[in-house]
Amino acid sequence: MSFLKKTKKNKKKQTRFNFFSKFRRRNKNKRSYKPLLLVVIFTLILSFIYVSLNQPIRVINIEGDFKRVSLKTIQSITSEMKNKGFLGLRQSLFRKKLESFDWVKLVQISKEWPDTVNINVIEDDVVGIWNNELLLNSSGSLYALDKRVIPGELIQFFGPEDLVDEVYKQFKLYNNELIARGILIEKIGLDLRGSWSLTVRPGIEIKLGEQNTDERFNRFLMIWDKSLLENFELISYIDLRYAEGFVIKRKN
Repeated sequence: MSFLKKTKKNKKKQTRFNFFSKFRRRNKNKRSYKPLLLVVIFTLILSFIYVSLNQPIRVINIEGDFKRVSLKTIQSITSEMKNKGFLGLRQSLFRKKLESFDWVKLVQISKEWPDTVNINVIEDDVVGIWNNELLLNSSGSLYALDKRVIPGELIQFFGPEDLVDEVYKQFKLYNNELIARGILIEKIGLDLRGSWSLTVRPGIEIKLGEQNTDERFNRFLMIWDKSLLENFELISYIDLRYAEGFVIKRKN
């Protein structure tokens, strides 16, 4: 009899244990679902916000002083922006496409929520004429000469055909220093021997030679600042192709 009583007691204990263990497992399962539920809710909220902000592009404003760039050409690319999502619009991609056109120097793109894109197109300027045959623009590119649209008093550039980049780079270096002193370049040239020369207004030639041209140019700036400013219009040319000194020839 005692054995039967013990067995019944054990069964009651096991029953209670099984009940509480099942209850604890249910609670654990409920707790494990909570983080997943929060992630789903958070994802839905973010998706709703993204869809709300990512409105389709409907308005494209294009600005620019279109002299050599065709507005229709620009519009053919910008029309691809229409109906694209505001947030997903790849501005850099469209900027590269637009800046690949001839005479386009820079493109600025900005967005205004909810559905507007503003585009500003900046054109290259005509800087000068290369070897009396081609136009040179402010990006250093050459184009066929169209006499109907050539501005007056263009700078003359001369040099070997394959050295246009070097000549233009040197021009910008010299021009920055000279224009700060009110001196305007009329002509810059690099001959086949590698000798540099400048002509500045009013028709004064500055001979720099082949070697140490930067040092010679700085020497010219020094003598200009010290003694040439008042008598500059009387000078025919300045020859700096010497180790230390220079030669000045006056106009007849």
